[in-house]
Amino acid sequence: MAFDLLDAPLVYIPVKFPGLAVGDGGEAVAIEHEVEIQIELLDRDELVDWMQKANTSATANVTEQRKSGEEIEVFKRVAKGWRGIVVNGKVAPFTDKNLDALLRKPSFVERFATAYLEAWNGKVATREGNSEGSPANGPAVEPIAATPKGETSAS
Repeated sequence: MAFDLLDAPLVYIPVKFPGLAVGDGGEAVAIEHEVEIQIELLDRDELVDWMQKANTSATANVTEQRKSGEEIEVFKRVAKGWRGIVVNGKVAPFTDKNLDALLRKPSFVERFATAYLEAWNGKVATREGNSEGSPANGPAVEPIAATPKGETSAS
């Protein structure tokens, strides 16, 4: 497959961030939220510019940025959609109001930044169950001896 210099695919990346749920007795139960954010991978120069704006956004007066919509615009420069986000049980539209609510959730912004940079570096999250070792519990490249005919692997 040839590399296309003009190719700029939009891809979904998982973003996991901690949260709390209410247990059966009303107690707090630690959970991990996972949503998928559709992103555009910026070129290197655009990434540097975006990171500078994101860092300025993180250290500036967040209340003023929220009022002006600047924080949302910085996020929307790379985020183009989402999956796995609902409001009252219905799919949440990708709107500025909903983005603002998501950006205010504890740990989301930091976890999104990490997930974005990993994707930018070509690292794709491994789905659960795909990260286990080989059947012999060694590296996948390690040869495994065949079970002789007439015997079982439990022998």
